[in-house]
Amino acid sequence: MSKKSRKLLSLVLVTVLAAAVLAGCGNRSGAEETKAASVSASPSAASSGSAKQESLPVSSPSQADKTLVIGVPANFEEKWNPFLAESAYDRLVIDQIFVSPTRLNAHNEVIPYAGNITSEMNVDGTVTYTVTVNEGMYFTNGDPVTIDDYIYFLYVCADPSYTGPMALVNQDIKGVKEYYYDDPNYAISVGAFEKEAAAKYSQQTISQEDFMYYLVESRLEGWYTGLDAYDWIGYIDAEGFGDELQYIDTSDESQLLELLALVEYANYRDSYDPETWWAKHLAESYIAENLAGSEHVDTISGINRIDDYTCTVTYNSVDINGDRNISVYLVPRGYYGDFEKGDVSKILANMNPVGSGPYVFQGFSDNIATCVANPDYFEGVPNIGTVKWQFVPENDTLPSIASGAIDIANPSGSMENIDEMQALGIEYDLIPFAGYGYAGFNCTNLDLYVRKGLFSLMDRQSSVKGYYGDVAQVIERPLVPTLAEYPVDATVYYPYSVENALKYFEQAGYTQKDGKLVDAEGKQLVVNAYIGGSGTGDHPAYAMLTSAAEDLATLGGELQINDVNFAVLQAAMNDGTADIFILAWGNVTSCDKRDQFRSTGGQNKYGIADAELDALLDEIVVTIDLEERKALVSEMLDRAMDLCIELPLYQRNDIIAYNVQTVDMSSLPEESTAFWNYASELWKLRMN
Repeated sequence: MSKKSRKLLSLVLVTVLAAAVLAGCGNRSGAEETKAASVSASPSAASSGSAKQESLPVSSPSQADKTLVIGVPANFEEKWNPFLAESAYDRLVIDQIFVSPTRLNAHNEVIPYAGNITSEMNVDGTVTYTVTVNEGMYFTNGDPVTIDDYIYFLYVCADPSYTGPMALVNQDIKGVKEYYYDDPNYAISVGAFEKEAAAKYSQQTISQEDFMYYLVESRLEGWYTGLDAYDWIGYIDAEGFGDELQYIDTSDESQLLELLALVEYANYRDSYDPETWWAKHLAESYIAENLAGSEHVDTISGINRIDDYTCTVTYNSVDINGDRNISVYLVPRGYYGDFEKGDVSKILANMNPVGSGPYVFQGFSDNIATCVANPDYFEGVPNIGTVKWQFVPENDTLPSIASGAIDIANPSGSMENIDEMQALGIEYDLIPFAGYGYAGFNCTNLDLYVRKGLFSLMDRQSSVKGYYGDVAQVIERPLVPTLAEYPVDATVYYPYSVENALKYFEQAGYTQKDGKLVDAEGKQLVVNAYIGGSGTGDHPAYAMLTSAAEDLATLGGELQINDVNFAVLQAAMNDGTADIFILAWGNVTSCDKRDQFRSTGGQNKYGIADAELDALLDEIVVTIDLEERKALVSEMLDRAMDLCIELPLYQRNDIIAYNVQTVDMSSLPEESTAFWNYASELWKLRMN
């Protein structure tokens, strides 16, 4: 693998884990409190509360002697901290330890949980959310739960030293940016940093000295992870800098990193992004200077405590996901501790979680996380005394259920697994996955009518059904069908038709000459596609691509299929090499597509920039009325199809498999969906 591919692999893995986790957080986001943070970032001493009365009765689980074992198909990240937990598997455990004011029901609707959140539009265009927490709840260390614990979470996530996935500064909460930057006039300074970074640190303007400094400080944008992580000596030699090795101590990390930076600057300068790093670096330096000064922004003006169980959070603008974004974990301030603004390191270092959820963390060892029932859980005492989450390799999952080693698992959705479960007598639920597969098109590389022609050559139905059978459905718009805004009457936009494809190619200026499809300059139409089929075509869209390649060949064009690993696929998409890239979105709980389709979207890898589409995307997120929003989403998706940005392929099903010998199937939820399953009501589950 080339250096570039290896570097991208490490970046991709981090990004994918972060994206998957962030999406898996659902309605968790971050918010905190109201009072002075210069001494302690907490509104008052009331949040620590007084210990629970010893005279209160203590209940026991009805199945105290029972242990439920849940299999997970990947290793845990072991971030047992409510402010840091990111991976889907860590969150399975954390979600049983902590509760939030609201949650999502089976139909992706926000419902009250450990409190409630309501909203009110203000005449000045702002939106005020009223957040309440239930009275009478206790953390498992005995502290009562109050609104101060909710506000505490917000302030931790708003702190400039916070490094977790729920940075509150990304929310449009009144005063949060002033607090984060510790400057009431932050906008002027931050804008200046961005201008300075663009003027001084872009690829075109940056000096070698500044570029080298950035490479060393960022450790080659995270690629360099230590002396023993890679054959750096061999790499340096292969890159043409072997002679320079004699002038350094290769066991000295700083010297080796300096030489590596020189190699990267000389050979791979264009693969790096110094401007973004420098803009962030300038902002971090600016925040540090502000924190070291004598004047501070000690509170977030949009977060206001009303009483022991109520606060308000005011957004500067309407956000259809505002109530979801601020429904964060209730964590005991008295246990995790106060902090000085600018340093939440002690809070983030605490890996012994204490919450008020249905289960209490007991520990983690041998790839097993163990919890026991919380007898004071506000909804009722959980039935099962002990729950364990255990890593089980995918290939061992079904045999482990059949043997009784585990009780519940989530094997991959495939016909092979369904056949095996039926043969083994394992009961299961098929649940639509909160995501969808798609073919992304590079709008910079491919003309609009070329894209339309290629859309017309994609036989999605045969390919998806041939791979998944009844475990997936072909979808007609680039959105998850389980969302309320998905147009239920959507029909096929580009029917599979070789004849239609040729007409589109002709509109793009191509003609058939001497058996080839060529443009006005006689250049043949050649398109590449990248797909992650493990080099063996193991992918639900592979048959679609091979069929399209055959059809395009009959017209005189060429479709080159690159069946590669994920890192190479991601790299080809990111650097613009890929004309077509086959991927999937996961954990989609909102119709907000700005990040993907907006011209300035952070995940806009398509090179699309369309003013009409931008306007629709912006209007959708401020449209509260569901019916009005549905109409706008339908219009936006039709526009996206007109522009041929994403070809929607399928929504697959997840599998939840059960050991019927141990699990009382009558205790499972009546309905399991992408948003609600056994884990949502784990405290009610019983065993035989």
